[in-house]
Amino acid sequence: MNQVLAAKESFERANPGIRIVTEQCTDYYEMMLAIKSESPPDIVETCGFQAGDPDNMFIDLNPYIAEIEGLKEDIHPGLLRVAGHRGIVPSLPIEISPPLIVYNKELFDRAGLRYPTEAWSWDDMLELGRKLTIRDDQGIASQFGFGLGVDIEWFEPFIMRNGGRYVAEDGSTSRGHIDSPETIEAFRKIIDAFRIHRIIRNPGEPIAGNNGHDESAMTYCFMWDTEHRKMDERYEAVGLPAMPGNVEANMIYMGGAGITSKSENQKLAWEFLRHYLLDCHSWTPPISRSQSEARGLTKHRIFSRYLQELDHVQLSGYYLNKKWNASRQLINDDIHKMILEGADVAQTLRAWTRFT
Repeated sequence: MNQVLAAKESFERANPGIRIVTEQCTDYYEMMLAIKSESPPDIVETCGFQAGDPDNMFIDLNPYIAEIEGLKEDIHPGLLRVAGHRGIVPSLPIEISPPLIVYNKELFDRAGLRYPTEAWSWDDMLELGRKLTIRDDQGIASQFGFGLGVDIEWFEPFIMRNGGRYVAEDGSTSRGHIDSPETIEAFRKIIDAFRIHRIIRNPGEPIAGNNGHDESAMTYCFMWDTEHRKMDERYEAVGLPAMPGNVEANMIYMGGAGITSKSENQKLAWEFLRHYLLDCHSWTPPISRSQSEARGLTKHRIFSRYLQELDHVQLSGYYLNKKWNASRQLINDDIHKMILEGADVAQTLRAWTRFT
């Protein structure tokens, strides 16, 4: 909210005859009520990007982008590709981040290990993770080799990189995708990293001491997780390890800000949207290459690697199928059973086809 309020203040200062009113909705239902009301908003900002505009809330921003010379080329190409799902750009992305691996060089040095490189594989990661996991005589860990939360969405990049998917590209079904051999293979490798190799902290597993952010030597991180690390020279970022399928792919989290189809001030709304997301330094990282360069992010040791990863992002099941997204908690409960109880991976994934 602070970002949009700062842009509002500077836009109103530059345009004395314009007043922008901001309102915050509590949830998606309240937002839809506002859009269907007699006084619908001109711009709506959502925490989840509305890929393909499934509810017909927004106008297509492609014509506005095309009007500004060089803008299409200036927006990070991978970002514009996923934002333009089905040929429609309903919003300009905000709060963008794919995941990467951030590692603590000091912990590698202490263990006498070489740092991971962009050429590393899943097996390389397992080997490093085993050597960097420290347990006492009772098996209680004081340090884990790899940090990864138990979440179906966080596992998805590894599935993509093995040539698998959760749902079809058009979002129509999970059948033939969540239960494909490529998806099952990658999923089993992730579960084994928890259950068999024990390089990742299991749900509810105790840890000796309190290492804070350094509970793990290598950590699966989105950009907002790197806040304390970005100025600390001990930390570096590297791409996700290659899977057997050898596909260069990653997921992305992003919200969006777009002009509603009911707006009576579409041109003016675009002027503010442009000011908010292209002129102002509202979000890190920005969506344009020129602003990334002007802010020094393209030369920053961590931010620059996140920007490079935008070339490889794909839309995840989260954006492509609402039923799949709504089943997230039920699916995560099943993942806990795989890790803690040894529930069969292939059988469980086949059962998930019922969600779509």
